Amino acid sequence: MRDINIDKLSEGIDYELVPADADNEQAWDVRILTGDFVESVIRYGNVSFDGAEKCLKFNFRIISSPDPELSTTYVPLQEHAADMLEDILERSYAQGTLTTAEMDDTYGDKLRTNNSTESTD
Repeated sequence: MRDINIDKLSEGIDYELVPADADNEQAWDVRILTGDFVESVIRYGNVSFDGAEKCLKFNFRIISSPDPELSTTYVPLQEHAADMLEDILERSYAQGTLTTAEMDDTYGDKLRTNNSTESTD
């Protein structure tokens, strides 16, 4: 049984993942269900770990919103997007479905992928 943290955003309660209307079949949008940005839909772009600052960095864009003035530069929306991303990554990791891609110096700028499941060897 999973503990529920009421101070943390949760999929199915505060947001839902919906398939993106995009060429990339792996792209998902996030529809906000609660709070100040209800019915706004965002799509995350690049997510990376900044080793120097020891933090995740990400970008996102607004796909739709009932608020025509809403902008990705609005700090409360950035914080909300960060909280949702944290939950998405934690859930994906716990379920073993988190897939990463990183730059491979051996092959120049080609990406290599690595899923989050650990070897049991």
